[in-house]
Amino acid sequence: MKKIILISCLFVVNNCNLFGQGLLSYVKWEADGQETEKFDRIAIDVTWNRWMKSPPGIKQGNFSFGFGAYWFKDMPIGVKSNAAFAIGFGFESLNFHHNGTFSSLSSSNQFNALVPHSNDSIILTNKLAVNYVDIPIEFRIRTINKTLEDRMKFNFKLYIGFKAGFLVNDHSKYKNENIKYKVYNLNNVLPYRYGPYIRLGFNKISFVGFYSMTSIFNESGESLIPFHVGISWMRF
Repeated sequence: MKKIILISCLFVVNNCNLFGQGLLSYVKWEADGQETEKFDRIAIDVTWNRWMKSPPGIKQGNFSFGFGAYWFKDMPIGVKSNAAFAIGFGFESLNFHHNGTFSSLSSSNQFNALVPHSNDSIILTNKLAVNYVDIPIEFRIRTINKTLEDRMKFNFKLYIGFKAGFLVNDHSKYKNENIKYKVYNLNNVLPYRYGPYIRLGFNKISFVGFYSMTSIFNESGESLIPFHVGISWMRF
């Protein structure tokens, strides 16, 4: 009786192993044979921010960094396609360090120029910050290999996009050895922005670059055309 039970157990274990291996192979085959595969639905950007041309006497700080976080709906074109469209939603915060101050007309109290700061004290912090909610769209070209293992080794990406957004917050911040202050809702800040961008890279890491087709301020303020370059981390 004991021998019969032992033989039965060995038979069940052996068949379970075979069934498990077959099931795993089937699941892997199914995963590799899906009609569409979606990629890069989350993007995190860390950027270095500048504007194109500084007013006379204005120097831009080298440590002007920004942060962006985006969610995308990836829409492949066809089965196992190397191309896709994507539309997304996200938030981006940009900081511009400089040595200037925004002067205003005494009659209208509106910002009309960015001029060098007249204070002789050592400036510790002097920046302009703008935050946007964006809607980006992308045309995506990427390599698609047969197996997940191959894709982990090499996956080239070229994503060409355009995004438009609206301003949700803006402020300037100043600090020297004696005083510090922050001013919100600056006059003449343009309430929207738009422009093209590009992502170029391999696997999870890409280079990202954006050029704004609008100034930070409207026609009554200083013409400051921003752009940024940086690193993008994309997953899922």
